[in-house]
This record gives sequence, structure tokens and C-alpha cells, in this order.
Amino acid sequence: MSRSELPKFLISSRYITVTIAAIVLFSVIFLITYQPFSLAMWFSSSDMVSMLFTLLFFVAAVVILILSRFTMYKLQDRYVLTLAQYICWLTGEVVAITLLYTFVTYRYFDSSGLTITDISARTLFCVATILAVPNIMISFYAAYRTKCEELDASQYELKRLGEEYNRLLNETEVERRVSEMLPKGDTQTKSPRMVRFYDNGGTLRLTIDVNALYYLESEDNYINVHYKHNDKILSYLLRCKTSTIEKSLEGSSMVRCHRSYIVNTGKIRFMGEEHRMHFVTLDDESIKRIPVSKSYYPTLLSSLNTIGLMDKVSKKPAPTEVAESEAQG
Repeated sequence: MSRSELPKFLISSRYITVTIAAIVLFSVIFLITYQPFSLAMWFSSSDMVSMLFTLLFFVAAVVILILSRFTMYKLQDRYVLTLAQYICWLTGEVVAITLLYTFVTYRYFDSSGLTITDISARTLFCVATILAVPNIMISFYAAYRTKCEELDASQYELKRLGEEYNRLLNETEVERRVSEMLPKGDTQTKSPRMVRFYDNGGTLRLTIDVNALYYLESEDNYINVHYKHNDKILSYLLRCKTSTIEKSLEGSSMVRCHRSYIVNTGKIRFMGEEHRMHFVTLDDESIKRIPVSKSYYPTLLSSLNTIGLMDKVSKKPAPTEVAESEAQG
């Protein structure tokens, strides 16, 4: 397990942000609770000096965490991080903050009766607890959410295979003969256009009917696939480059409209402009507005005209859009 690739949710920007916020919140609660039982804790707001040192230390510790996680986040673009490396990295954060606290305590505060070893040991326990508890709790939750996404994707795949199997069983001999009699140029494939999503390792992760796809959202080396299953919009996080996905979408109704978004033109309900920024609204109200950048706007319009959908796209916002605009105003 330690040699396997680190789960993608552990180094996503959203996970890192939530984890740091949780650590800060938990540290405040833990230190307030633990302070009466500690001989080496000088956190206080009773006087200006102690309060200043307290604030400076908290800021320094948070900066260490932010720089550490930011470096890790950037390294994942070049290297494949393993679980063992991730654990070592977190251990390094604990050691760095422990050394900082030990130095400040031993240098600037009265720690009579305690050796530097005693201070380091007690600090190590506190810092390890403060970092470990939020990391473990959020990791379990993120893993749970990821498994739910994978389960939804598996259920969609099973349903799709079942529908395809039933379609093949119900296809009659007459339909086959009619298809054979049609000129080759008029022959149409009855099967829906299937889009296959592979990860960076070349492993097939998801196969979706393009008609069920709504949009793709990219974030560095990750793609969040948004699709509909059982009348509900679901998402699946995939470690893959956007350029790789675009190749598999060539000739389909999926068109890039922004550096971070690829949208299904067949799902567009409304195109609009607000504060000199273009956007599209899809035909499911639970989906947020999708931004359209100036560089991709002509391409999107051309695609809509090519497939004959431009006349079907509303040029007036739906009631929900009006309500949102009024609320923002």
C-alpha cells in the first residue's frame, strides 16, 4: 500500500484548503483545553508580550503548513507521490513546528524545571495531535466521497451496459436488412456516441454516453466529469490532462468554452453576457453558470451554428436566471 500512488483527493487544492482551515480551528480548541494541564505552554492573551508571541507563533505555524502543502501540490505535477512519501512529508511538518515552538519556549520564556528534551517531547505530542486529528478525519470523509463517486460511476456503467444489451436483443431482422439496404453514406450508427475516460496511466476509468455528459471542469492535472444518472447530476474526479480528454471528444458535441471548462453544446439552454463576461446556462437548474472566455466564444458560436442548435438556444434568461441577477444586483 505504501508504494502505491497517493489517492488523488489528498493533494487536490480543495482538500488542502479545507484541511488547513480544520487544523487551525482544531488547534485553537485543543490548546484552550490543554493549557491548564501543560507546564510548557505560554499561550496567553493576558499581557501584550504573551499575546504577541502567541499570534506570531500561530501565523508562523500556518505559514509553514501553507508553504509545505503548496510545495506538495506543485510537486504532484512532476512526480508521482506515494503514500509513504506523503506520511514522511506530514512528519516533517510536525518536526518543523515542534522545533519552532521548542526554540521560542527555551529562548524567550521561563521553563525552569524542564529540560529542552522535556519541552520537545511535550510539544511533539501536542503538534502531532493537532495535525493528525483533522488530517485523519478529513481524509476519511474525502475517501468516502471518492468511493461514492466511483460507485455512482459503476452504477451508471452497469445501467448503460444493460440498456445496450436490451437494445441488441430487441433489434429485429427487418431493421438489420433495412440498414444493409441503405447507401453507405446514409448509414447511421444507432449506438450512442460513447466517450471513454482514461487516467494518466492509461487505465479506463469511465465510459459515458455523450448525451449524458453536461460539462467537464479541469484543475491542473485533474478533470471533474459532470454527468446525469437517474435524473441527478453526478461528478467523477479523474487524474488526467485536459489535452488527452479533448482528443477523445473530437467530433462530439463537447466543446471547450473556457480554459477550465468543456461544455456539451446540446445541453445549452441560455447564452448571456454580464459585466462584459459571457456565460452559458445548461438545461439542469442545479448546475451553476459556465463561464465562456473571449478566446473560445467564437468557437462555441460556430459549433452551435454547425450543428443547428443556435436557433434553439434562448437569448433571454429563464425565470431562475432573472431571479439570480436581481439577487446579485
